[in-house]
Amino acid sequence: MKISHILFLVFALLIATISQAQETSKKYTREQVLNMTTEEMSSLPLEELMSIMDVVGVSSMEELYDLLLNKDVTSASKKAESLFEAPLSTTVLSKEEISASGATSIEEALRLVPGVIVREKTNGNYDVHIRGLDNLPPGNMMLQSENNSTLLMINGRPVFNYAMGGVLWESLPIGLGDIERIEVVRGPSSALYGPNAVSGAINIITKQITSESPLLSVNAQGGNMSTFIGDLGLRKQLNEKFAFGVTANYERRDRTTDKLYVFNEKESFTKEEFNKLTFNDIYGNTYQYVDPKDDINELFAEPGLSREKTGVNAMLNYKISEKAVFDLSAGHQNSYVNSSTLGDNSTSISGRESKTSYVDFNGDVYGFAIKANYLFGMQDFNKGNQGFKTDMGQFNSSLEYDWQLNNLNIRPGVGYMSVFYDDTEYLPSADSNLGFFNGKNTLNVFSSSLRFDYKATEKLRLIAALRAEQYSKPDTWKASWQFVSAYTLNENNHLRLVYSRANRSPFILETSASFIWDREGRPSPNFIHFTGNENMEIMTSDLIEFGYRTRPAKNVMIDFEAYYSKSKNFTALVPESTNVKSAFGMKEHPLYPGVYYPEQPDNPKVDSEVRSFLKYENLALESTQMGASINVDWIISEKLIAKGHFTYQKTTLDNYNPVTRDDQITLQVGEVIAPGGLLEQQVIADATSGKIPFLPNYSMVSATSNLTADQSNFKSGFTHEATPSFWGNIGLDYKPTAKWQFYTNGYFYGKQTFINQYDTFEISQKFILNMKANYKVSETLSVFVNARNMLNDHSTEFAFLDKPNGLYLVGLKLNL
Repeated sequence: MKISHILFLVFALLIATISQAQETSKKYTREQVLNMTTEEMSSLPLEELMSIMDVVGVSSMEELYDLLLNKDVTSASKKAESLFEAPLSTTVLSKEEISASGATSIEEALRLVPGVIVREKTNGNYDVHIRGLDNLPPGNMMLQSENNSTLLMINGRPVFNYAMGGVLWESLPIGLGDIERIEVVRGPSSALYGPNAVSGAINIITKQITSESPLLSVNAQGGNMSTFIGDLGLRKQLNEKFAFGVTANYERRDRTTDKLYVFNEKESFTKEEFNKLTFNDIYGNTYQYVDPKDDINELFAEPGLSREKTGVNAMLNYKISEKAVFDLSAGHQNSYVNSSTLGDNSTSISGRESKTSYVDFNGDVYGFAIKANYLFGMQDFNKGNQGFKTDMGQFNSSLEYDWQLNNLNIRPGVGYMSVFYDDTEYLPSADSNLGFFNGKNTLNVFSSSLRFDYKATEKLRLIAALRAEQYSKPDTWKASWQFVSAYTLNENNHLRLVYSRANRSPFILETSASFIWDREGRPSPNFIHFTGNENMEIMTSDLIEFGYRTRPAKNVMIDFEAYYSKSKNFTALVPESTNVKSAFGMKEHPLYPGVYYPEQPDNPKVDSEVRSFLKYENLALESTQMGASINVDWIISEKLIAKGHFTYQKTTLDNYNPVTRDDQITLQVGEVIAPGGLLEQQVIADATSGKIPFLPNYSMVSATSNLTADQSNFKSGFTHEATPSFWGNIGLDYKPTAKWQFYTNGYFYGKQTFINQYDTFEISQKFILNMKANYKVSETLSVFVNARNMLNDHSTEFAFLDKPNGLYLVGLKLNL
């Protein structure tokens, strides 16, 4: 840990020590008690628990916990309601539980949520999926392993990557100290939240500023691998109408190694070794792994760095009346990570840089929900590689109205989104074709939605949500829906049945790519043309889900969900054709006197040019998932809370093509240059027609193969093992005294097999044990020791990337 980080911790500790003399005993109102979480409640000393029982009018601890487990905490229906009666598979993580667990990032905190798979790539950088749909289609670039089917939002503002899909987690401007709660809805939810909520939606809700908010909050921790994570906030309610806040966060982590990984190699290499590393093609030609046009120091300026990010945020709340409230926030972030590559590299790791800003407006005015936000800045998806650096802008707006008509709630809405990516500024010339977009490309989406929520009886609730989006590319409407039947058997048992369809939006890379990869000094082909496709079908997923919540005792909540989903219209780069232009020696054909044909050279690369043309296309691939999750919350006593979840699932693929992109290009080249192949046939035809002289000489000829993958190789019923068959978490929150708190949890998953176009990687099953020990010095100050992966299990969690070490931290939390 750097000296500056240690000084920061000491300074914060000094402030807290000085403040202790001003402390007074805390008194609670009924509203404050009802807004507490189980974690907050169980952290209180026994004497305070007894006093708040009088405040809310309960006679036993059991009744108090019953009140806590059944309070309004979620917005799965876009309105506050009891978690027990929520109509969807929903989990809410409170700020208290996130803090108590010791999670060092938002991504790691999601390990506490049922159905969410979280695997560490490099220190602090994670892969996050809800229920799977990862590494699809298999046998492609690592880009296909990114989660492009889960919508991530901050206060309802999408922070999705519309360039190529997925979430750049490091580019979130907020830190852990900004979070009030995280809401996770599992299953297709586009009808509620819009495109890309295919496997689910994650909504991060930031803290609201009230009269109870601390003026100054500080969270900081540091430890091995040069890790420092810190945030601070200043929040103040100025009067009954205005509240204002400013927050900042900083994070720095190193990798467990500074070595680089190369596909098809069993060893890792330093930057210097990698720069000299060579390989041979099938013809014996020698090449360097590093493209001769690239600078190794630009590709990997700091290969030992894992993650560095800085974020600042400001927010203003204006409450005109109880029925008219406005929130305005803005912020900026700088981030850099070395993580899984989004390019087509020989290394599985690459750098990624982002500098973005945002402005977000939310209004709740007499039943109208108004949202408008703009995200803009620069993103470099593959640092040092030509074509990946681009400016971007994303505008979102929506208007919804909440109309209550007796037992029927109607919520109509309209929305508009416009996204652009523009690489013009970063191209060597305007007509270079060296960028993926080669100019400004946009995606516009207009949406309309309608949601009906009908309380048919005291026990039966029926919900229908419909949504339609009109995309500019492709120029089409796409519908999504959600139908829910929820039935409360009694106060302790609740059933739900869901049928829904969700869609994934097109990405600008898929629709608008126009890139020519000059592979000078690289193996054949000499040029690869990447082309977008504006007329593809949009990926969709259909789900049937059954859910059951029960409370066998007042202090126990059990939530069970079983699901079946089917997804189709996956997309990938498909080799449409390969063109070979070559100079061959000509000799007279023995069967056709006077006709000359090409004499095959010893090396087909000699005097030849090979161009492959790739285009984004829909695949015949279909994915079927069946699975079930169970989640248990058990308040054993005022000192001990147990939580756990377990998910089992199976993914099968139909129409799966095991032939990779490079295999298809090789087949196409072979069809052209083989004896008797297309090139020879073309020369014979040209010679016969007189297009080339009937003389032994060298002649430039060209032929193109449009060979497609042999569908007889397609597999159905193929078990897709990139998603583990099981995973889960078990945790204990123990508070032996009013001062001490110990939170221990273990996250586990089964073995996996990752397949990309270069290699296959086996990931073994793993159990990750974590613990945080927290000591409450006073009402305003806590100090803690935090151990992540405390058994120091080095087994790799994500294909072709780092072997994690244990992370051991010390820190403090201060609220004044």
